[in-house]
Amino acid sequence: MEWYRRDKEAVAAALQRGERPDLATTMASGPLDELVALHEELGIFAILEEVEVQRERAGVPDELLLRTLATLPFVEQASLSGAAEVLFREPAVLLQLGWAPVQIRSGSNGRHRHPEGRQEESLPCHPDTLRDALRRVGESAWQQAQAAGVKALYQRQVVRGKVYAVDGSGLGDDFRLVALVCVSATRPIIVAWRLLSGPASEKGKEAAVTRSLIEQVLEVAGPKAISLLLADAMYADGPLLAWLKYRKGIDALVSLPEDRLLYQDLQGLANGQLIDWTHHRYLRTIQGHKQVREVEVTAAGELTSWDGFTEKAASYGMPHASLWACLIRDVTTNARGR
Repeated sequence: MEWYRRDKEAVAAALQRGERPDLATTMASGPLDELVALHEELGIFAILEEVEVQRERAGVPDELLLRTLATLPFVEQASLSGAAEVLFREPAVLLQLGWAPVQIRSGSNGRHRHPEGRQEESLPCHPDTLRDALRRVGESAWQQAQAAGVKALYQRQVVRGKVYAVDGSGLGDDFRLVALVCVSATRPIIVAWRLLSGPASEKGKEAAVTRSLIEQVLEVAGPKAISLLLADAMYADGPLLAWLKYRKGIDALVSLPEDRLLYQDLQGLANGQLIDWTHHRYLRTIQGHKQVREVEVTAAGELTSWDGFTEKAASYGMPHASLWACLIRDVTTNARGR
């Protein structure tokens, strides 16, 4: 074990005797090293040690496989196999994750799926071993680990501000990722997420998921952690808005579909000149290019033509609840835009 104790004299003597070192690493620290060190400091890897798997695997410890899986998102490769191949070429990081030098050099076991035997890209373990470890962790275990990991971000005050957004992104035809994001700071920070599959990703089913995301953050960060929630038309759900306002004290701004009665009422007020338009001009930056935009805005309050909202609000003891809505139209011309 003298090789691994940073004993310079022992290393020099061994080299003079012609002994071959198991590995050599640089002392330089790159982005991958820093990301691994950050998550170690935040206690993320310690959380993984508590994750329960559905079936214990003989051979490589599950904790080690999960730590390795947790590092793969830091690698700029889309596939698990590609990311693993890049990570497996980083012995210093593998040592930090807990792989022994002999495992990095020779592999953790004899498993391989290649006619010529074990390949360098499958050291210290084959990517299929990582896939197998991923499959053996249940959804509830991942959610517990997620909540514990995000809690560390709040404890370190990495998440600041009370403005959040919820958004869903389709992953092919069968999956949808719904994320709750803190957008108060310069860069957005994802604080809770769910991966939905099958019917769970259909429109109209998002309210229950959104509620669970909100509850998760409030439980970790406190009941007043969120003051404003931004969402697109997918989340234009009256009962959800009532629950946010009158159960959680959270205001919400939601893009309203044009086929909603509330939208039509507001449009009618504008067309009848019962509410006034105001003109606004501002500068925005899109992909590094500055652009002048001009819009006209009109708004009205005390609107009640959304039965889903008003009925749910009444069940919360607010029989006279109403909504505020606005219309925004772009009036930017090419001449003004320049």
